[in-house]
Amino acid sequence: MKKIIIPAIVIAAIGGYFYYQNMEQAGADKAIAEQVDSAVQEAGAAVKDAAKDAESTMASNDSVAGADGDVFADAPEQMKDAAEDAADATAEAADDAMDAAGDAMDTAADAADDMADKAMDAADKMDPSDD
Repeated sequence: MKKIIIPAIVIAAIGGYFYYQNMEQAGADKAIAEQVDSAVQEAGAAVKDAAKDAESTMASNDSVAGADGDVFADAPEQMKDAAEDAADATAEAADDAMDAAGDAMDTAADAADDMADKAMDAADKMDPSDD
């Protein structure tokens, strides 16, 4: 009977150890996911700011149009200018958003690499074949 109980206890202890080691790794993945989510939210905020800037640009172009000269003759040119300004503002905001997302992804990748290195170091320390 002792021949069965002692190995069973040892196997249960080793299994519990590996179970709790894997739980710590999930916490690191969660932290990386939170960093990525915050970067996406920052990028969304940058796009919203760019949209507001484009709206204010278009509003200022509308006020500049005024009633001087032939309004209908100047309208297509002013609409073209307003569209170009809005496109430029949107492109700039998209570039900012992509830069922010890229930085966040780089940060997350660096954190993942660090965690993987730590996990490999811990696995190497636990490897009984090295002894």
